[in-house]
Amino acid sequence: MVDQYYRERSDLAAVLRWAAREDLQEAAGNHCSLSVSDSGDKFLINPDGRYFSTLKGSDLILVDLNDHTGTDQANISAWLLHGQILQKVEKAKCVLHLHPKYTTVLATLVDSTIYPIDQVSMRFYGRVAFDSEFSGMIVDQTEADRLCDKLTEKQILIMGNHGVTVVAPTVALAFDEIYHLERACETLVTAYMTGQALKVVSEEIANRTSQDWQNFSYSADLHFSELRKVLDIEEPDYSD
Repeated sequence: MVDQYYRERSDLAAVLRWAAREDLQEAAGNHCSLSVSDSGDKFLINPDGRYFSTLKGSDLILVDLNDHTGTDQANISAWLLHGQILQKVEKAKCVLHLHPKYTTVLATLVDSTIYPIDQVSMRFYGRVAFDSEFSGMIVDQTEADRLCDKLTEKQILIMGNHGVTVVAPTVALAFDEIYHLERACETLVTAYMTGQALKVVSEEIANRTSQDWQNFSYSADLHFSELRKVLDIEEPDYSD
């Protein structure tokens, strides 16, 4: 029997597999979710303690916050945070919380600004929220609510001393955002390592380039379609 959420499971599993290829996961932690209800109270999320590279669509946990189905199987930090975001943040259909190397490096700096120094970093100009109040693991609703509030106006949150959370209305856009975000942070951190001054473009150019990226948002669908083609050939079991 085909699962009711087969397509959603397949899409999210594709993200997990490709995130593993890009080394975006930290050990067997980090979580990605996808809402399967209009209200966001029912969603798919990866099981705790599993490498993304081994996960299939059928492995994903279906969490229903109304009757607590699946909450005993999912990491508490994961379902507390993802559940709040999916229910409260406008246009948040997919939530990716990861600890990519370069984005996390930037999150450890006093100044975590993503300066517009190349075309990719300009994509995020004025579009990122920052949290500098890290107080430990997300093990209670208060901390989840606090972080959720940071995403009310922005869809990308650099979590100081922690990592990053990206939300988007589609799986394709969420992954495209975090993929390019990590590239932007890698370029910036590498530039810092040269010890030379950054060549930051003007606000006008940064804003215009950021808008151009938004105008070409369909490229996220093309990106996701292409990576799915590769997975279909090399790791076809991801959608099982």
